[in-house]
Amino acid sequence: MIPHDFSTDGNSLHHNTGNKGSVRTIRVGSRSLPLYPLVILCLGLLNTILLLTAIVIGIYCGQASEVSAPDQITVQALIVEVKQLQVMQTDAIKAREEAQQALKEELVRHQQLKLQLEQNKTLSDSLQKQLETLHIEKATLQSDTSGTEESCGRCLPGWFLANTTCYFHSRSTSDPLKNWHDSREDCIAREANLTVIDSWEEQLNLFENLPRLDPSIRPWWSKPGGVWFGLTDIHSEGNWVWLNNETLQGEGYWIPGEPNNYGQREDCAALMIMRNPRAAWFDADCKGDKEWLCEMEPN
Repeated sequence: MIPHDFSTDGNSLHHNTGNKGSVRTIRVGSRSLPLYPLVILCLGLLNTILLLTAIVIGIYCGQASEVSAPDQITVQALIVEVKQLQVMQTDAIKAREEAQQALKEELVRHQQLKLQLEQNKTLSDSLQKQLETLHIEKATLQSDTSGTEESCGRCLPGWFLANTTCYFHSRSTSDPLKNWHDSREDCIAREANLTVIDSWEEQLNLFENLPRLDPSIRPWWSKPGGVWFGLTDIHSEGNWVWLNNETLQGEGYWIPGEPNNYGQREDCAALMIMRNPRAAWFDADCKGDKEWLCEMEPN
């Protein structure tokens, strides 16, 4: 048989039975309290504690989120900036490659233009040489014609005809060397004068008919040679005048570096026939002894 009362440490649990049923109680000290309201009270307290705990945890998490938010925003901003820098770097690389390609194309065009200019210059030089060759051939033909005319008695013995002029070269005499003034006197004695070279055709004719000097043996200026002709700047230094009182027109056909008035006493012009008819004149001391060239109209 189960006892109606059971006591532990001074607390007694009573089970009462009435008309309306049974009510469980718990004895605390000298008081008997209903069991169910006490349980409900304990559960309410527990709910309150849990609610407070949840509120505290929520507040703590909110603060933690607020603390971590700036760092999160900073990281996102850095990611965006890195992506932008990557895009800028890609654009810069592309622009550099395009610039390099444009530079390569421009260099190719420059090389092509340079090559074309060199080809044009080569062609121009070739045409100039051909033109001079034709002039020389013309002078040769005229010289051959002059030789035929000379046999008909248009020039005196010892003279040669070039184009429409008779020339005397002193090499054919026993005394081929004179100074400039004595050379002119010799021409005058022959009823002629020192040669006046007043055209390119005449220069070519003389280049073809006079003996040539080989400049490869030694420098031309180391030789005492040359042929006097009728050009001088005795009266005014640098103002070259022909014996017919006509001033030299154009640049003349001077050897490069001439006239230089070396020693401040080179006032008379002489011929040195070498390889280039455009480079055949030089100035020299009028007192020096050289060959000379006279001219006169044919008979």
